Amino acid sequence: MQLVCGSEVCQVTVFARGAVVTRRVELPSEINLPDGDVELLIPEVTIRSEPGSFRAQLESGRRSVVLVDSVVVPPTGPAQLGVSQSKLDELKLRMDRVQAEIDRLSTQRQRLSKQFPDPALRTTSLVEKVDERIADAIATAGLLAEVQRQLGEKQQALEQKLSELAQEKAAAELRLGQAPSSERQGRSQPTRKVTVKLTGSGPIATLYVSYVVPAARFFPAYTLRLFDGGKRANWTVEAHVAQLSGEDWTGVRLALSTADLIFDARLPELPSLRFGRVQPPARRGYRPPPDGLDRLFAGYDRGFLSGQNPTDGAPPESSSLAMPERTPQTDALQFDDSLSDEPTWATRAETAEAELSKKAGPPPPSPPPSPFPMQSGMPFPPPAPMFSMPVPGGAPMPPPQAAMPAKSGGLFRGEGAIGSIQGKERALKRSRSAPRSLVGSGFGGGGSYDDDEGGPFADSAGAGQSIEELAPVPEPIEPQDAWLDFDQLLLCGPEDPLFRGKLKRRSDDQAQSKLQQSVRTLEQLTAPSGLIDPLQSRGQFDHRYDAEGLLKIPSDGKLHRVAILSADGQPTLRLVTVPRERADVYREAELQNPCHAPLLAGPVDVYVDGGLLTTDHISHVDRGGSLRVGMGVEDRVRVARNVRAEEESAGLLGGSTAMNHTVSIELTSSLGQSIQIDVLDRMPVSEDKSLTVELTAEKPAHTPYDQVERGVPIRRGMKWRLTLPPAGKAKIEYQYRLSFSAKSEIIGGNRRD
Repeated sequence: MQLVCGSEVCQVTVFARGAVVTRRVELPSEINLPDGDVELLIPEVTIRSEPGSFRAQLESGRRSVVLVDSVVVPPTGPAQLGVSQSKLDELKLRMDRVQAEIDRLSTQRQRLSKQFPDPALRTTSLVEKVDERIADAIATAGLLAEVQRQLGEKQQALEQKLSELAQEKAAAELRLGQAPSSERQGRSQPTRKVTVKLTGSGPIATLYVSYVVPAARFFPAYTLRLFDGGKRANWTVEAHVAQLSGEDWTGVRLALSTADLIFDARLPELPSLRFGRVQPPARRGYRPPPDGLDRLFAGYDRGFLSGQNPTDGAPPESSSLAMPERTPQTDALQFDDSLSDEPTWATRAETAEAELSKKAGPPPPSPPPSPFPMQSGMPFPPPAPMFSMPVPGGAPMPPPQAAMPAKSGGLFRGEGAIGSIQGKERALKRSRSAPRSLVGSGFGGGGSYDDDEGGPFADSAGAGQSIEELAPVPEPIEPQDAWLDFDQLLLCGPEDPLFRGKLKRRSDDQAQSKLQQSVRTLEQLTAPSGLIDPLQSRGQFDHRYDAEGLLKIPSDGKLHRVAILSADGQPTLRLVTVPRERADVYREAELQNPCHAPLLAGPVDVYVDGGLLTTDHISHVDRGGSLRVGMGVEDRVRVARNVRAEEESAGLLGGSTAMNHTVSIELTSSLGQSIQIDVLDRMPVSEDKSLTVELTAEKPAHTPYDQVERGVPIRRGMKWRLTLPPAGKAKIEYQYRLSFSAKSEIIGGNRRD
């Protein structure tokens, strides 16, 4: 039973590249599903999805999912653009026509402006009427001026109309950018149809279908809101999300993940190394085509291709083909089917052909066709055909040789007409090694087909049989992991002469082109300043951020800022100054990470009592770590740093030079409340052992500071935390000494501040 069901997007997980979209399938409640196999058809799925990523999940019940498949549904009619796109295209055409008319009128006016009516009076003539010729010239000049005036009025009107069309075009582009994906794409677009096969009994509670869309990405961003003068804070985790999946995400639960999108969850197989008996090779999902596959279609060829010319490249089915002797089942197959008691493909084919032979009787004999068809452009007719037995298992027929030595014991000796497995493996190797241009070309020159077991013509079991037409043999399937992508595999039917009964990879060229184009568009997306790709800032962790509400993200390839989660915290406002670098006092808000998740690097918008104050940037913050956000310069606190240096001789007999530096830092506050300020400074650092730096005096005492929390560690840093009263002052003073040899001098001067 097949049932067409609707669906809607309910949940999306966006990764650094790509997204996993989950649809809730709407099952009709008025239909009672029968027990057994049921197929649910889900149409109108975006074509920009990965075909091998479709998964289905049942929440509860006695039914289970058996199969999930997707196919491309071509449009039923010509593609039709959406209303917004059609309106924009129409406006562009109208603007082009108006601009072309303006250019034509301008050119005509320029040509008329170059025309000058000349009366062409002759000074030697006594009979010409001068007044009449001059009057005609004046009238002509007036006519030209009138025509130019009319053309100018038309051009001015068209320019005004062009300006109005330009405004309408800007509005149409804005509407197109804000229109949903379905309106922009229009109708008659290719889509995907998903087929979910269920088995079991009972009703279906809830069915979800998920798939991967590669054209999606996000950038993290944050917002810090301070209230009550900085006593309360609200931290919001946001993201700029862009997607070009071809379907709008409306009212979905959004989640962001820093992990890599891998929808193939197969675990690696680690080989075991053990001493003892040789272990059998691990079984894989790949199974080679069984022997006797061509004989499976013998009845089809006799019934439907009798009296017809075979397709180009297909081996014609001869009516006088003698069936070889049946071989045991273990010899006819090359894969392990010990767990199955059903007859094999070769046995079924032989049984079916025997029944057809009994009902229809022996077919009339027909002359064997020539294995060397005449081709256009051949300089000479092909050589006469040579008769040999057909090569079983789909192996290519060897080219005719001028002389083939016959040895005792043929290639298929002792195994009947089908031959041993070793002989077929050698024939298959020869077919792979032989050039494609020689197989089936009708000309010799290939490698020798002689081996220790004898040539293919040594056995007389095939004498008198008809030969097969030499045709290009398809390359055998190799056991590669790419062939385990079952959604891209297609089992060909009997109408395909080269791949019938075998698997062939199918390609959705249109779908792949749309998918790759959307991915390239997002990769070329220009992000605003300050946004950082999560692939660069995620570090060594992977985390998932779940949004707290339902969100809407259109499929337009543009960045949309959405709020993911928020948490309240207790901030600590602090003033920081580094007078050695700059005489400014900065305000900072420090708070512990209020979220139960690590934070990526990104920009932070700081709001104080509802007004935007500044935009800062944070680096990666772990769970439970502290973060600092800058809040700009505090102009009501002044700082000044002064250095005084004195040079003197030191050491025995004055062999050393000492430089005494006195550093004083003065702070002045004009605020009406007491504040706490951190003053940062640093003493000189030297790697030269002949130069010593020592602190001689300080007031007040400092605290060692290494600046590790900012990610840039330093040596011999100094930190003071002072409390300034309202409209008060404070002073820091310390001294250090530089001692070095009197014969030396510090590069750039002995004074160091």
